[in-house]
Amino acid sequence: MGNIGALAYSTFQETVRDRIFYLVGVFGIIMLASTAILSPLTIGAQNKIMIDVGLAGMAVIGLLVILFVGSGMVRKELDKGTILTILSKPVGRREYLAGKFLGLSLTLAMMLLAMAALFLLMLLLAPGAFSYVYLKAFYMTLLELILINAVVVFFSTAVSPILTAVFSLCAFVVGHMSESIRDFGMMRDNVFEQKFFESIYYLTPNLEVFNVRGAMVHGEPVTWTHLGLATLYGVGWSVLLLLLAGAVFQRKELRG
Repeated sequence: MGNIGALAYSTFQETVRDRIFYLVGVFGIIMLASTAILSPLTIGAQNKIMIDVGLAGMAVIGLLVILFVGSGMVRKELDKGTILTILSKPVGRREYLAGKFLGLSLTLAMMLLAMAALFLLMLLLAPGAFSYVYLKAFYMTLLELILINAVVVFFSTAVSPILTAVFSLCAFVVGHMSESIRDFGMMRDNVFEQKFFESIYYLTPNLEVFNVRGAMVHGEPVTWTHLGLATLYGVGWSVLLLLLAGAVFQRKELRG
């Protein structure tokens, strides 16, 4: 655990040096711009759009960080030769991946915390919009981003950074459409097609589990039971993907 913690902290420091947190400023600009644009609208409509834009903005910025930073983490250290130095010490390959995963997850958590603070501040300034119930939405967004982080780690052990970003983005899109894909398959007459679309549903994470933006916008409750089940679902998929990534990485020939 000491090795994993050191690698996680090192990865977090590296992302800070890469000025990743400047994206929080971009989020702040988006929120301010949306407030200015929406100001002519009635209070109810303005608040709903601000909430939708803010929560969606957090997810998109987090996704961009994962795709652009996470997809090249392993390749970057291979090019520098630092990965061979790290693995020459008493550090296993699975420990290395776990450290990288936790380090980027920490970065995502800190960025989300900063964006959440800006989001709540903007809602505090908007009459009747502020509520601590949005903490549930922040948590669900973090769970989704951590799961996508695990997807990126898995692909990064097998393919190039560009393909890792492309495949991970595809997994994100399919993850939000998996239920629609399954339902589409059920409407097909061909049994093979039905099984094919059903297999996509079961072999990809269903990211709609974490999407509570609609509920937040319309004031619908998000139960603690749903949060608990979503946590188990996200952690289960993340652990499975990291185990698969470790198995692939163990067999990978590393060259500086």
